[in-house]
Amino acid sequence: MEKERVLVKDVVFPVFQMREDFKQSRLIKYMEDESVSASKRLNWLPYFTYFANSFSDINNYILPYKKPVNEFEEQINSHAATDAEHNSLINKDMRNLQDKLKGFTFADCLEFLWNDNIKNSRMVAYEIANLTQIASNPLVRYCLIRVIEELGNTFFLVSHNCTAGAIESNYFGDVHLGYEPGSLHGCDPEMFESQTLTAEEAETARYVMQKCYDLFFDMIEEMYDRAQENRFNFD
Repeated sequence: MEKERVLVKDVVFPVFQMREDFKQSRLIKYMEDESVSASKRLNWLPYFTYFANSFSDINNYILPYKKPVNEFEEQINSHAATDAEHNSLINKDMRNLQDKLKGFTFADCLEFLWNDNIKNSRMVAYEIANLTQIASNPLVRYCLIRVIEELGNTFFLVSHNCTAGAIESNYFGDVHLGYEPGSLHGCDPEMFESQTLTAEEAETARYVMQKCYDLFFDMIEEMYDRAQENRFNFD
C-alpha cells in the first residue's frame, strides 16, 4: 500500500499565522509607533549588519545546490543568487551614515558584531546553515525559504515607512521591499506547492519552518533590547 502523502501547500500554510505572530514582536511594534519620529525608528540599524551580510553567505554558499538535478533545485539556486546580492544595500546604508559613526574603529566594529549581546543575529546564520542541510529535499528546502521570505516581506512592509535620520534606507526602504515577494523570486508558488511530501518529509519541513521562525523572532527581539540600551543617533 502506498503511504499517504501531504501537499506542500498544506505544509507551508502555517506560514501565514507565523506572519501574524511576527508582527507582534517588539521591534516591529516600535517601527509602527507613530509617537516615535520616522527618522528614529531605524536607530537600531547597525545591529542588523551582521545578519544581513551573513545571509548573503547563506545564499551564496549554503542554500544553493552545487549540482542541481531538477527544476526545483534550479529554481532555488536562481532565488538564492538574487538574495545573495542584498547585503550591498545595508552596506551602502552604513557608508551613507559613516559620518554619524566616526568614533567606530575597525576593532570597535569587530567587538560590536561579535558581542554576546547580539549573539542571536549570528546564530540565525549558523542555524539556517544547519536547517538547510536537514532540508536536502528541494521541496522541504522550499518550505524553509518560504518562512524566510514571508517574514522578510512582513518586516520590510513596516520598515520602509521609517528612515535613518533624514536618509531613506536602501536595505529597509522601498528598494529592498521590492525584492521581497514573500515566496521564491520569479517563481509561481504552485510549482512547488502542488507537489507532495511523505509524512516523514512533511514532519521535517514543519520542524525546519518552526525552528526558522523562532530564530528570526528571537533575533529581532534581541535587537529591540539592544536598541533600548543604546539607540544610535542618525539625526
